[in-house]
Amino acid sequence: MIFRLLIILIIWAQMGLAQEGYSALSRFIPNGSYARDVVFSGIEIRIQHSQGVPFRIYTLDAPKRLILEFNAVTFAGLEEDVFLRSQSITGVRAGALKSGWSRMVFDLARPMSVDSAGVTVASETAQAELIIRLSKTDEERFAAAAKKPAALQTVVTTPRDASNADQFVVVLDPGHGGIDPGAVVGEAHEADLMLSLTREIRDILRKSDGVQVHLTRDEDVFVSLEDRVSTAHALSADLFISLHADIVTDGQAFGTTVYTLSETASDEATAKLALRHDRGEILFGVDLRGADDEVSGILIDLARLETTPRSKELAGAVVDAVLMEFGRVNSRPIRHANFSVLKAPDIPSILVEAGFMSSKQDLENLKSPEWRTRFSRALVAGILDWYLSDAALAPLRRQ
Repeated sequence: MIFRLLIILIIWAQMGLAQEGYSALSRFIPNGSYARDVVFSGIEIRIQHSQGVPFRIYTLDAPKRLILEFNAVTFAGLEEDVFLRSQSITGVRAGALKSGWSRMVFDLARPMSVDSAGVTVASETAQAELIIRLSKTDEERFAAAAKKPAALQTVVTTPRDASNADQFVVVLDPGHGGIDPGAVVGEAHEADLMLSLTREIRDILRKSDGVQVHLTRDEDVFVSLEDRVSTAHALSADLFISLHADIVTDGQAFGTTVYTLSETASDEATAKLALRHDRGEILFGVDLRGADDEVSGILIDLARLETTPRSKELAGAVVDAVLMEFGRVNSRPIRHANFSVLKAPDIPSILVEAGFMSSKQDLENLKSPEWRTRFSRALVAGILDWYLSDAALAPLRRQ
């Protein structure tokens, strides 16, 4: 599968591991680590290590390589023979990077595509197993997916925040709540489903070092759009993500869709969706549609000149991660419209429709704890992908 950069965050299985004596450095474990050919499909790679840590995976061309980077793993005892059972792997090596990450390189005999990569962590021992599956692809697709590593080597992993220099502040906004249940299908309420999903995303993000996560609501209460945006400002948020699962009455819609702010809508369905979101707000006592008139339009335009492309990059990173996890998203996964909840001019903001409750399959997914966990991990992967890229570009942006 073609992807520009997959960042997958798999940290500790429990919030208290650091306090229980686990360090941030994980050890490579030879026993149980291997690579093998899978008939008619490709390669399976399994890497055992003493505890789960953040990692990222990508491919490079000329020569063809699979790159794994961990934050961080020591590779004492690594013998390449255990990974040379696969005829598609011709060499293996590992070492440390200056940034504090460590790198593992697999030389590939033929073009391969990363189908999946994920970690399981044993609850009692915290030992982790990274499982990677690759499939055969052609030269053209491999070359399109392969990326140069230079930007990764200079990534700044310490976030910048005006009030908390060591924290990357994320505000998650579970849509609706209280007197506003959102979409309703049978016994399922959008507000309840989004609160459950957002809590899970928060819990995964909080396990990451240097990330501070806040929710605009953590119970079934009504919060105005204005207060949701104000919360992000008060916390000096580095990004804002609003989560929804709407109903489409005209036609059909399914799969994850990500929206960014624009004065004009990308399509009629998105325009109607934005109006419906704002109409619900008006019904419950607040109208934010004219809020821009209260502040200087020039200052807002200047701020959005910087944040709009960053929001679009965030949307792309989230869509890439969800597509990598599930193999499908909406047929037009990135759209834009004048959503009031995205109007913070100085904070990169997106609205994520995790699925559409008007779709039977999407509704089953949203109700499934297993699906919500997978979606949450994918969203976190997208957030971290964007964050690392955004941090690397920060010195180039207008001060």
